[in-house]
Amino acid sequence: MSKHSLSKVYYALFLLPVALAVVSWSLFPQFAELVIVTVFNYEATKQQPPVFWSFATQTLYAWYTFLFIGLSGTLMTAAWISTKKVERESKPRKCYPSISFIIPAYNEEKTIQQCISSVFKSASRYFGVSEIIVVDDGSDDYTYEIAWATIEINRKKYPNIRGKIVRHSANLGKIEALKTGVNKALGEFVAIVDADSSWTSSTLQTLINYVNAFPKTAVTGYVHPQDGENPYVLLQQLEYSQGLGVFRCAQSLPKTVLVVSGAIGLYPAEALREILNQKKIRSVTEDLEITLELHRKGLDVRYINAARSRTWAPRSLSSLWRQRLRWFTGWLHNALDIHRDLLFNRKASVSLWLLYSLIFDYGGALIDLAALCALPFIFWFAPDRVFFLLNLLLFGLYAFVVSFVCLAVAFKFAYKRYSKRYLLMYLPFYPILRFVNVCARVASGVKYFLGDRGNWYS
Repeated sequence: MSKHSLSKVYYALFLLPVALAVVSWSLFPQFAELVIVTVFNYEATKQQPPVFWSFATQTLYAWYTFLFIGLSGTLMTAAWISTKKVERESKPRKCYPSISFIIPAYNEEKTIQQCISSVFKSASRYFGVSEIIVVDDGSDDYTYEIAWATIEINRKKYPNIRGKIVRHSANLGKIEALKTGVNKALGEFVAIVDADSSWTSSTLQTLINYVNAFPKTAVTGYVHPQDGENPYVLLQQLEYSQGLGVFRCAQSLPKTVLVVSGAIGLYPAEALREILNQKKIRSVTEDLEITLELHRKGLDVRYINAARSRTWAPRSLSSLWRQRLRWFTGWLHNALDIHRDLLFNRKASVSLWLLYSLIFDYGGALIDLAALCALPFIFWFAPDRVFFLLNLLLFGLYAFVVSFVCLAVAFKFAYKRYSKRYLLMYLPFYPILRFVNVCARVASGVKYFLGDRGNWYS
């Protein structure tokens, strides 16, 4: 089969999840009624429901059906096509451009040693020239001393890799730390690594193979919250498998990934240097703002699951809440203010993803909150409350099964041979994290429209 014919077959697959959603939307009510009659031995009373009640229940039913099946299936299809396209078109070449790692750090004494050591190890597996630049942004703990000692130890272990540390006399912020590092970098490509993250040994070579196959590209990879038994971390591992393993992989199909994560990113050095030196980065989500600037410059931005980084995720509700407020407020600041022109840009796929997030993430959060608030009233005005509750129970079970399947597929994309299937047992608790995200999105929307553009510390 020719490449053109194969592409037609791939893109025809987008019709499948939409068709499944339509079938489910049409047939589930009859199926639920049949189960209630045969299993629960209960028949609904024949009574005409109020018009507003019918409108509310049918609207929410259609929304969640097409969200869980149609939209999720479409994203998984795009992620699968993207993965197959990379496998088909990637032809590793023996090309080894020089690489400069930039590690911005502020009060990271607990994690900086692991980060630097992992980057040295990853660079040692790469045949090209590489250097590692740690920028201590005025830390008032032992970040500088630990970083210096770690670099010295690893330089002896890997003598072919250059390593140095630059120190700001005061805390100037992450953007200034990145700017300092990039302006001192000698490499053709710049790899950004947050100080609370660490790379696997094969990550750098995987990223380089990717940019060799797709030139003029910035690329990011999969970020895995550090393993542990903390319940918040486990829920974030579930979230990342879907948000990165599927959603960001789907964004990579049209080469318009919206965020090159601070935990793992590889940029053409000149493009990044130009952005940092010529643009005033204003938002609290600098990785999103920089990536959108790359799109403005016409560069492709892609994602590959095989390149991996581990990061320390929030381990308490308060730290998780602060992180999400910063993320969501920063997204609004970028989409509705700094990069408002990209909402209706000639690069249609960028506009599409921004509008998608605005509608389904922020608009969806309002719908979720409205549904929770309306549920007692919907129950109260139901023509047959028992029948309504049984339908709600069956739809909840149905949604759980669909979510389980979607999550299993997401793990396949995210981890492949990595054994993380045990996380599926935590799926019943995932609504907790979803509720936190819903509340944080609503709160960030209120803060944004009241003039608050977010900050790193509250």
